[in-house]
Amino acid sequence: SKFSRAMMIVVVVVAVAAIGMAIGLWGSRGGSLPSGASGETNNLASSVSRPDPNPASHPAPAPPKVPRHRVRSDPTVTTNAQGETIVTPAPANANTNIMADWEEKVDDMLTSEDEEPVKAKKMLEIFPKLPEDGQIEVAQHLSNLVPDESYSDLAKLLKDPKLSETVLDVLFGDALNRPNSLKLPVLLDVARDPQNPKAEEAKDVLQLFLEEDYGDDWGRWQTRVDSWLKENPD
Repeated sequence: SKFSRAMMIVVVVVAVAAIGMAIGLWGSRGGSLPSGASGETNNLASSVSRPDPNPASHPAPAPPKVPRHRVRSDPTVTTNAQGETIVTPAPANANTNIMADWEEKVDDMLTSEDEEPVKAKKMLEIFPKLPEDGQIEVAQHLSNLVPDESYSDLAKLLKDPKLSETVLDVLFGDALNRPNSLKLPVLLDVARDPQNPKAEEAKDVLQLFLEEDYGDDWGRWQTRVDSWLKENPD
């Protein structure tokens, strides 16, 4: 009926008006949510993790360990990070026949009742097996023990370019104290060997004696040494 339709329109208008008033009241209160909705929001916020205001209280995780090479008792054997054994060969020129107790042996030779030539012979025999400091000490003893008659054995050491320069210094000083007939020939042999660390020094000494410089003409050097020795016998 017309009356029923009119009533329905009135009801709708009143409902719309009521909804509008409710929205207006909610907006005037700053958009606050109902108490139930507010509690749920607080619970949700509390469940979210916040940054720690004191990060120092939580130590950083330790860095991963890096495996290191482990050296075994043999210095030429190592183990890499994968556990593989690596053998490093000794240098080709390493002397593996070094005499460990050389000091004791040299002392025994010096204090023995042997004649000096015998002591010198024994020291010459062990000389190649000595470490550098042992060769230096023994070279000094040989300078005192080797007589001029046996100097050829000691001259061979002075002409050996494989010996250290310190050892050759001792032998060179001994050569300068020998008679000219021994000294000049061995100095000439040293001077003509460019591999010998004492070559230049030997050449300088020859120039002082002979008052000549023949450069690298070793034939003329030899001729001059021979003639000089004839003119200046010991």
